Amino acid sequence: MSIAAFQWLPAALLVMGLHAPGAQAQTKSVVAERLHANALSSFRQARFSEAYGRLIGLADAGHAPSARLVLWMYLHGPEVFGEDWDSTPDQLTAWAQLAGQPAPVMVARPYRPTATSTSASALIPTSAATPARRSTP
Repeated sequence: MSIAAFQWLPAALLVMGLHAPGAQAQTKSVVAERLHANALSSFRQARFSEAYGRLIGLADAGHAPSARLVLWMYLHGPEVFGEDWDSTPDQLTAWAQLAGQPAPVMVARPYRPTATSTSASALIPTSAATPARRSTP
């Protein structure tokens, strides 16, 4: 076999190598879209904590549609979902940048205590609050 037969090999490997990053990027995009669809499915099934957790991972990995939704969930957590969602200021800044929105500022929210009775009778179980009756022989 002559050496001339193998001279095209480096050029072929170079061409194949140039196509590989594009294929890898497409694969990552397809995977991210599937994971995003799973997060949306959780959201539609009212499994909001699960959806938020899935969206955080995608948003932190740079998925813009997930960043938009997780940022919206963070901003409207107490009003819509009845709870605050955890995040860091760095996450909020990165998500806002991905979503093309201004970065929200974290502010403390006051919590009102639930109405409870502090009387002694409220702290004692009802069976202990009423004295036991003695039976007479």
